[in-house]
Amino acid sequence: MREQRGFTLLELLVAMFVAAVMFAIGYAGLTQVARNRADVLVAQRDLGELQRTVRILASDLGQVDPRPVRDELGRAVSPALMAEPGTPSPLGFTRAGRVAGATPGRSSLQRIEYLIENGALVRLSWQVLDRAQGSRASRRVLLRGVRGLSFRFLDGAGQWSTDWPTAAQGTGSPAALRLRPRAIELVLDTEAYGPIRRVIEIPG
Repeated sequence: MREQRGFTLLELLVAMFVAAVMFAIGYAGLTQVARNRADVLVAQRDLGELQRTVRILASDLGQVDPRPVRDELGRAVSPALMAEPGTPSPLGFTRAGRVAGATPGRSSLQRIEYLIENGALVRLSWQVLDRAQGSRASRRVLLRGVRGLSFRFLDGAGQWSTDWPTAAQGTGSPAALRLRPRAIELVLDTEAYGPIRRVIEIPG
């Protein structure tokens, strides 16, 4: 009968060392895969938020209505669309297209304002156009990591301007208060993707 020979202590140590090395290599690979997957998910989320924000901007700007609004005291009148470049709130306008509620006489119009606060793009909306004192806006943070938001407006003569209404159109006449541009160019400057540019045609 042949004598059965087992592993020597040295062979066992070598085998355990090789197994430990293989395990370490495999664990490092799995960790890297998990890290890459997390990075991809974050990038997908950020891109989805950016796409949603641009869609909301385009939808709002594509439904600018010519209705001016009065201030809280009922004295001054703001244009249907008013651009103030270089300020924290670069754009305010009347938007059509909101589904009217069941309340009789409730308008389908709303007043929209965009502003930049601490690197975040914020959308404000008022359901009442001619607001009373104490009227509060619905507030929504659309996107963080925003460096700037700017607009240009195409007038009836085919000229682009960063102001609206322009000085040539006048700012206080009834006609100027209801003026809408033919198109609006927006540039959303983000930390992650740089400047995003869109041109929205205004119907009518």
